[in-house]
Amino acid sequence: MTVSAPAISSASGEIDEALLHIEQIGARLSAMPSEVENVVKAATDRGKAEASKAGPILEPAVRASFDPKVMVAEISDSLAEVADGKVDRAALAKAAMAFEDGRKKIIAMYESQDRVTAKQIEARISGADDGPRIKQLADLMASPDLAAETALTMQVMYVSLEAFSDANSAELASASPEKLKSELGGVITSLRDRTENEKPVPKDVARMEEKARLTFILAALPKEDLSVLSDFYQSAEGKAKRQALVDAYQKVSDQANTRMLERYFPALAGYFKTHPRPQQQ
Repeated sequence: MTVSAPAISSASGEIDEALLHIEQIGARLSAMPSEVENVVKAATDRGKAEASKAGPILEPAVRASFDPKVMVAEISDSLAEVADGKVDRAALAKAAMAFEDGRKKIIAMYESQDRVTAKQIEARISGADDGPRIKQLADLMASPDLAAETALTMQVMYVSLEAFSDANSAELASASPEKLKSELGGVITSLRDRTENEKPVPKDVARMEEKARLTFILAALPKEDLSVLSDFYQSAEGKAKRQALVDAYQKVSDQANTRMLERYFPALAGYFKTHPRPQQQ
């Protein structure tokens, strides 16, 4: 977690803090600026030769628009409005720590190519004892939907990079703030609704990959902690917290994506003034 626990606990209780840790909210939001490099590579691999020029313009806009501490605090406030009910705070906090240990174990397994551990994990997932509960829990958690939000932000970034090479981009970039806002207003909504030709990563693919990642992590948990998480996410309180988390994350993400576009295009206009296109000269 890039955002420390004290930063989030001030606006939420122990249950909310555990949930934020399990779903890696701070880490996801803190990683957004680093996604620019991945999107630039994806665009370049697809033949967008000028993406590398647009990347240094986009990255500062992303960094300035995604403030993890502020965004986590807003999400925490939304979670705090949902009643905790009868959730065992201590047990959930312990399960959150176990989940983090499991996440590190899976990372280490991949890095060391530990086939013994991998076979143990795969056997537990396919087994009749814990397998069904692990798969059900991966479906119930918020992370797949949060991964889809990251994919959406990457799609917004990709569109921004494409605009660099668009014949009309110079005109749009130099438009008034009012015109720019009206032109950009539908971009995020359009990308959210799109289910075909999604670049660089389709939202459903991001969900599927995140669910697979979660399944492996959950299979590394002790039975007791797996049971605690399963009970929490199946409870009325857990479902309400999970939905509030996804809704709040989507809201702050949309706001950040809008800020990103509103910063990027004026910066692009400044670039075109010092680096005019041939048709501008």
